[in-house]
Amino acid sequence: MGLVAAAYVCLIGVTGAALVFRPEMQRAAFAGIFDPRRPPGTADAPAGDIVSKLQAAYPHSQLLGIDYPTARRGTYLSYLVQSNQLVTAYSDPVSGAVIGELPKRSWITRLQDLHFDLLAGRTGRAVNGAAAFALVVMFATGLVIWWPGVTRWTRAFFVDFSKPWPRIVWEVHGAVGVWLFALLMLWAVSGVEFAFPRQFRRAVNAVLPLTVARTPESMPRAGAGLTVDALPGLVAEAHQLVPGAKMGRIVMPSTPTAPIQLLMAYKDHGDFDRSDEVMLYFDQYSGHLIERQDTALVAMSAGDQLMKWMGPLHVGSFAGLGVKILWAVLALSFPLLAVTGIVMWWRRVVS
Repeated sequence: MGLVAAAYVCLIGVTGAALVFRPEMQRAAFAGIFDPRRPPGTADAPAGDIVSKLQAAYPHSQLLGIDYPTARRGTYLSYLVQSNQLVTAYSDPVSGAVIGELPKRSWITRLQDLHFDLLAGRTGRAVNGAAAFALVVMFATGLVIWWPGVTRWTRAFFVDFSKPWPRIVWEVHGAVGVWLFALLMLWAVSGVEFAFPRQFRRAVNAVLPLTVARTPESMPRAGAGLTVDALPGLVAEAHQLVPGAKMGRIVMPSTPTAPIQLLMAYKDHGDFDRSDEVMLYFDQYSGHLIERQDTALVAMSAGDQLMKWMGPLHVGSFAGLGVKILWAVLALSFPLLAVTGIVMWWRRVVS
């Protein structure tokens, strides 16, 4: 079982270290649709241009939503359904012209599938979640095995390279495990959350109650709702309601009672900090404003904070490039622990 776990953590550690830089890899591999050349000082294309050119490029599709350019992606990203297939289309930030789609299959998506689902779909994700839970148990029991006693515990944080190599391997295994115990446990626990999100939320809610988010509803009425042609007017109204903010996202209604959602941000949309964001909900039939939610004014429980941080802490996307580099290097502690564990097992059991 230890050998199987060792192979698993080597795979997860190496692929996880690479995927820390997934946005950077995508921008490098698909520079034309992620980072197009843009003259300095030019304004974003208006919503009307984006919608009209999407309609021309995809005449028989349904628009689901539009993400405005961010610091990590310099283009508009639109989601559409065409012939029961989800399409992700990218538009030029200045002209609004559709410039391409992200390939559904690439070496980056294969790397993601390997890390998330072990190349086995839902079954692989369930196996991944069970293995992550096994790591939680291994880390907890490993800490017990590592404990050297009250009089020697401080020395166990360091490695004495003057000792014979088998002892050095033992000390490296123990020191790496204890120094990175909290981060390793975080990665394992968040891996469980990614595989079993509903069950994880229920478990968190039992200990740290979560806030139940309520989305305002449109008032259903006879006749069709507003079409995408109404979006420019709603965007203009949103700028009047939240002066000084930039448009970040438009979400079209998916049910007869869902609202049209417009997300705005005073600073940057698409980053980890959401305290500068404002969500506006418009009735999908009348276009009237239903509700305004300022994220900075929404109280968050301890459970909400835990769930908010789970993803960014897992991938290191909360404090710039320096943390990403650190996370990628520390993720290689997985294969290091696996290799040193195998060496110890070999010497103590096999030989």
